Amino acid sequence: MFTDSYRPRLSGVVHSVAAVTRALREQGHRVVVFAPRHPGYRDDEPDVVRLPSVVTSRYPDFPLLVPLLGDLDRRVRDLGLQVVHAHSPFTAGRLAAASRGRCPLVFTHHTLYEHYVHYAPLVPGFLARRWVRWHVVRFCNRCDLVVAPTRAVGEFLRARGVRSRLEVVETAALDLEALRRVPAADPTVCAIPPDAPLVVSAGRMAPEKSMDVVLEAFARTRGLQDAYLVLVGGGPSLEALRQLAGRLGVEARVRFLGPLPWEGVVAWMKAAWVFAFASRTETQGLVAAEALACGTPVVAVRAGGVAEVVDHGRTGLLVEPSPDLLGQAMARLVGDEGLRRWMAGQARQESERFSARRVAGRLVELYRSLLDAA
Repeated sequence: MFTDSYRPRLSGVVHSVAAVTRALREQGHRVVVFAPRHPGYRDDEPDVVRLPSVVTSRYPDFPLLVPLLGDLDRRVRDLGLQVVHAHSPFTAGRLAAASRGRCPLVFTHHTLYEHYVHYAPLVPGFLARRWVRWHVVRFCNRCDLVVAPTRAVGEFLRARGVRSRLEVVETAALDLEALRRVPAADPTVCAIPPDAPLVVSAGRMAPEKSMDVVLEAFARTRGLQDAYLVLVGGGPSLEALRQLAGRLGVEARVRFLGPLPWEGVVAWMKAAWVFAFASRTETQGLVAAEALACGTPVVAVRAGGVAEVVDHGRTGLLVEPSPDLLGQAMARLVGDEGLRRWMAGQARQESERFSARRVAGRLVELYRSLLDAA
């Protein structure tokens, strides 16, 4: 596994790679993870190879891999690896492709990369998007297999010009047993009345996650006047969102908890009456799948891969990207306990398809098919 991002960083990609790696190891396979070196961090799992990286002041929690091959190809060969699986088309992907030797190259398309070009501020947006589209397609076409987390992503890649073999595998990869062991959070520790309706949203506080839409939906909707909103996550937009809550006049009913460990995020999902999600840039939406596994109905914007995670009318509600519509859907579930409880049961059942063991088993089938064809 070659990845641009790994522990101790918290993100959907990190969680997916770590969960699949753990499940593959539990099934008896050896998995070696090649990832950026994090200053001061020591791994507590086997077979993690830390590669040279640089830390920037702009994103101190996201060390950047140094694109130097060095003796990496020799190390891959000496380890006896049979398959090389890249989780980024950028530096990690380049290193994976350059060092794979005769191994099949697999790539999982985790992210709609062109929606993240604002993180490269020195490059005009239209040029950055054009280059990213060209680069991703070019990288995909160098691979023996491209894994798309949803049908929508697969269709997106085909429309962009990807010709390589492409398979859809739901890569949310949840450790359902670990998730079920986490107790629900106690809202009273955040000065939330014990019986108050509770809406929770979690994710990176950044423009592409549209947390401002969640805030506006919460503030505008009359049916949520007695509810509280908990936002879990950190990021560059955190302070701006705090200010927005003040301007909307709901700061007394909104709690910003900042980044929490995985268990903390899950605990708040379990405490929620409703999980709200407004991102329009998800290839799948890991947090939505986690919320379903917690038995929490999801209200989300109908966009990207989330529409394939949430079954509208059964495990949650999907709406067009509008604060008013999002708020109305949230209020509908808050106000209908019977519907909410029924959806909670359906959500738990549906979450079984995101089991990390199931995802790992499907990947092994695909790996074997590549080796058999070699």
